[in-house]
Parts: sequence; C-alpha cells; structure tokens
Amino acid sequence: MLRRIFANSVAAKRVVLGAVLFWLSLAVAAEQSPAAVVVVTDLQQKLVAVWRSNMDFEQRFEALASPIEASHDLASMARFALGSQWQGLSAAQREQFLATFQRLTIATYADRFDEYDGERFVQSGQRRLAEGKSLVHTKLLLSDGAQIRLDYLLYLQDGQWRIINVLANGVSELAIKRSEYTAFIRDHGFAALIEELQRKTSQLVDERQTARTRTSGSIGCRLIRA
Repeated sequence: MLRRIFANSVAAKRVVLGAVLFWLSLAVAAEQSPAAVVVVTDLQQKLVAVWRSNMDFEQRFEALASPIEASHDLASMARFALGSQWQGLSAAQREQFLATFQRLTIATYADRFDEYDGERFVQSGQRRLAEGKSLVHTKLLLSDGAQIRLDYLLYLQDGQWRIINVLANGVSELAIKRSEYTAFIRDHGFAALIEELQRKTSQLVDERQTARTRTSGSIGCRLIRA
C-alpha cells in the first residue's frame, strides 16, 4: 500500500525529495538519542501486538489510538500538511482539521496492520540531526523475505521525543499530503477538504468491516503492492 500511495505523481515526488533533502541537510555530528529510539521501538512493539491479536478494525482503531497520539506530534503534522493554508484558518477550523487528520491517521494505521503473517520490525541505526531532531532507521521484514525501510523523524519538545514524519522506502506520505491538501483547498475550499478526508476515513472503516468476508493478502503484500 505504501509504495503505491507514495508514488502518485511527479509533483509529489518533487515535494518529497525537497523535504528529505532539507531534513538531511540538518545532520550534524552529535551523540545519539536513545530516548528517540525508545519512542519508535515502543510504538512498533504495540503495532505488532495489535497486529497479532486478530482484532477487527474498530478494535485495532481503539487499541492504537493512545499509542499513536502519545508517540506522534499530530498537531505539528497537521500544521505541516496544510502548509501556508494553515495561517488562513480560524481557530475553529484548525481544531476541526486536527480532529479529522488525527482520526484519518489512526484509521490508516488500523487499516494497514491487519492479517499478521510473521512480519517483524528491526532497528537499523540512528542519525542525530540539528535543532533537536533525530532520524531513527528501521526495517519491516516481510514474510516473503522482502523489506520495507521505515525512517522516523522525531523532534524534542519539552523533554519528550515525538514522531513528526515517517518515510517508507525514502518517501514521505506527509509531504505528499501537504501537496495534495494545499492544492485541494485552493481549488475547492476548506469545507470540501474536510468532507473528502472524512469520506476517506469512512471508506477505510467500511472496507475493513467487510474485509474478513473476502480473501486478501497480508499487510506485507498490501504495504508493497496496494
């Protein structure tokens, strides 16, 4: 699923490349941050636990909500996703977008981590970045021997490391969302964007509620091919 999502358009790829180059340009020689690694490891352990539990979609959503909210800075991610459009929103609109973005993010995790087939996460290093940022490198080892590289960008705020972006095989879904969301608001307006994101969330819920009645591949297959 990630590979298809992150290869939507040439424009999106240019946005991703620019964002990645910017983050990597912040790299400095410094001590690593074990606490940042712990945040990622703890999240991945919870993902696997839910993944192996045979829960339905709604149960996975409820089980993953707290770990995702605790490990991610969803407010900063939401602001980044809207770019300069964020400044033109009222306080009520910002609150509405954050709630919608948060629900879609959790629903996306709940959708992807279904049908466990022996997959596992492994740590593959860390790069400390300037300005209180750290990049934690991991891999998702699939049951068929394939791998997905997952790099977590975290930043330190008030003494706590929080995830602000995830790159799958070098591609940032958040950067693509920024390109899509800002263009959507320009073309259709804020209210239409909220409706579209709510529709996508409802679609995930509806699809997963009927998923067990049809044959489908494991998460490993969906991450790569869907």
